[in-house]
Amino acid sequence: MKSKAFFMGLLFVVSVLIFKISVAVGSNDLLREYETSEREFKRFEIGNKIVYFHQRMIDNAIVEKDFIVYQFDTATGILLKKKVQWRDDLPEHILFSLLSKEDAESIAEGEILFSTLYIISPESDVFPLDPTPTNPCWVVRSIQDGNPIVTIIDAVTGEWLDFGVPPPYTGFSLSGPQYWNPCEYTWTEWYQNARDWFQTMGYLTETAVWPTENKVKSHIQSNTTALFYELAHGGSTSFCSGCSGSTSCENTSATEVASWISTYTKMPFTFIGSCDGMCDTGSGTLSYEFRKGSTTDTATIGYCGMSGDYCSNCWSYSISWQTALFSYMNDSYTVKQAYNNAMADYPVCSPTEGACMRFAGDQDFKVVPVVSRVCESDFDGDGIADCIDNCPEHPNGPALGLCVQTGCFTFRYSIHPCSSDNDCGGPCMTCLMNQEDSYPEGGNGIGDACEWCYADLDGDGKVFPSDAMVLLGEWKRKDCSGETPCQADIDGDGKVFPSDAMILLSEWKRKDCPVLP
Repeated sequence: MKSKAFFMGLLFVVSVLIFKISVAVGSNDLLREYETSEREFKRFEIGNKIVYFHQRMIDNAIVEKDFIVYQFDTATGILLKKKVQWRDDLPEHILFSLLSKEDAESIAEGEILFSTLYIISPESDVFPLDPTPTNPCWVVRSIQDGNPIVTIIDAVTGEWLDFGVPPPYTGFSLSGPQYWNPCEYTWTEWYQNARDWFQTMGYLTETAVWPTENKVKSHIQSNTTALFYELAHGGSTSFCSGCSGSTSCENTSATEVASWISTYTKMPFTFIGSCDGMCDTGSGTLSYEFRKGSTTDTATIGYCGMSGDYCSNCWSYSISWQTALFSYMNDSYTVKQAYNNAMADYPVCSPTEGACMRFAGDQDFKVVPVVSRVCESDFDGDGIADCIDNCPEHPNGPALGLCVQTGCFTFRYSIHPCSSDNDCGGPCMTCLMNQEDSYPEGGNGIGDACEWCYADLDGDGKVFPSDAMVLLGEWKRKDCSGETPCQADIDGDGKVFPSDAMILLSEWKRKDCPVLP
């Protein structure tokens, strides 16, 4: 009886604890134990974490790089991490009257996009002024002659101070040029930060400023380059990698990437640092082509909307964010876990309008320990490595192909391997030694040799009784050749025997056979 009472009491206590945890996790009260001030926190759910973020403001001015972040475990509500970055030399309120937004914008050149009031950090990456202004500053974003401009104006005196570092702008321009006509400046801190982290992870890394097309191509057409980083003007389908004639962008397009990488393995990791580089990740985009459409052992990360107003605060943390990302990747987190952790550390990059940093690819993929792009296995012996062969089960490459019937009855593949037309015997047969991908119309990334129905003897797109009738009509023939062809000699051995019937049975009732004119 005592045991039963003890058990019931224990069950009650556990139930109460579970209830309390559930209430805590399900509410917005996780901060109550840690925050008693009236500060406003934004709540995010990132991966398996609940994250609260406070951006420090003094009146209407953003205090650059000052913030508080709490990270809680979603399931238990336990505090996992707290990060505070807070200057102690600032007043509680702005003590001076300020220049109006309209007056600040009248000082800047070009077409005005938007303006933001900042108290600039001494550690600023994007407003690198020396000395650091003590007054609040208007940061005005504009565009002139296609070039993005960041103008910094003292909001107390109205004095023009300098230009800031613009984010890569959509539409034009490894580091590519910040400006063109003439081409000027680079995102030095960003691409050098990536280089340093890549080398820390174990990858010997080459850097290039305004690289030529051949330089970019050489790293895409490579069996060794496994991590690729670009920070340049551009969008989801192209980026301005170099400078042509010192006056205009030399763009690298997704179409070029697809062409260059076609006979090489997919890029294991790509950082697409163009303002809208990751807004679209479907077919025909940079993300898709670097991954070759795969979501296995490959990942892309990059920007979306970085030139927009809602991501302007995230841009101030962009180097810090990628430092966090690469640090977690170096600690052997998966790329997706590293992404989630960086977003949790800097939730300012996940505004309600949509994440300014985005991920696509394999959620279980890691780059530490070091990964390789080398692929050596060639199952079908056709001279194309399995990892880039669009049909690794059947030979369709420069070293070995398949005999195809190009006349007499209809176009169709045989299962007979060949290295020349002489191996196929007769004028109706040809040795096809390429990665033909014509079906369905426009191709689908799978070689025709792997989609073909070898037993579709009448070419109607199905393996049905009509094909069996063709085989029965030629049953036991032994004289199949170019001069006296046999439609039912499926394996190309010159006879219509049980081996051909076995192939027909293995494909029986298929309805998805390619039909070519």
